[in-house]
Amino acid sequence: MKYGIRDGMLRAPLESMFAVAKEIGFDGVEYCIGGDYKDSLLWQAGGAEELKSMADKDGVEISSLSPGVFASLHPVMEDKEKRVEGSKMLTQCIKVCPALDTKAILVPMFPGDFNDWQESTWQELIDGFKPLAEVAEKHGVVLALETMFNADQMAMIVDGIDSDCVKVYYDTANLTSRGYDVPAEMRQLGSKIGMIHAKDTDGKMLGEGKVDFKGVNDAMKEIGYDGYIVLETPTGDDPNAANAQNLAFIRKLGK
Repeated sequence: MKYGIRDGMLRAPLESMFAVAKEIGFDGVEYCIGGDYKDSLLWQAGGAEELKSMADKDGVEISSLSPGVFASLHPVMEDKEKRVEGSKMLTQCIKVCPALDTKAILVPMFPGDFNDWQESTWQELIDGFKPLAEVAEKHGVVLALETMFNADQMAMIVDGIDSDCVKVYYDTANLTSRGYDVPAEMRQLGSKIGMIHAKDTDGKMLGEGKVDFKGVNDAMKEIGYDGYIVLETPTGDDPNAANAQNLAFIRKLGK
């Protein structure tokens, strides 16, 4: 098992965030890409190599990329231009992964009306991801879908795309808040889970909200999950102390 953290939770500038992560005890950092993604280091010539050099200097991995903007550019957006932009943006993320020695990308999708989708909309989503899955296969990258979909819906998407390079990024708090039985869903998804976000409900520290972490731990053991667990947790007034406390909590999982 490896343990990572989203870069924003470190509350440190880019130049020092890997050193901060290392000092606290993390194995990796999830590098986030916002709406101004074209200004990101990864869109600059030599930027990926520069970021990798920073991480290597402090002995920390770039566990994953997180292009949050994709949530508004996904394959079932009504605006065709946005769909095309989303495909191009995610393709760029995939192509820089080898230079970063990064194997996964968080692919966010949070459409509010998905419970009303017709079968044709689900198929449109699947068809939209198939070309991206082909690019991911060429570069050895897993597209890990983070959604509010239930396990049946997530399994349908992953099976429909039919690629080892498309899996689920399971967020413990988001899906607990939806009322899902998270441990049961994790068992159902099994090897379809590519990464896990450790987060508790209501913006609380790990173990202080509604997430059944004992059940999560038991489920991870049963499905043999040994990939990255990435913290997306509150930082409070003392980020280093909060991150260390949450890391200590989550290290108990899988044991």
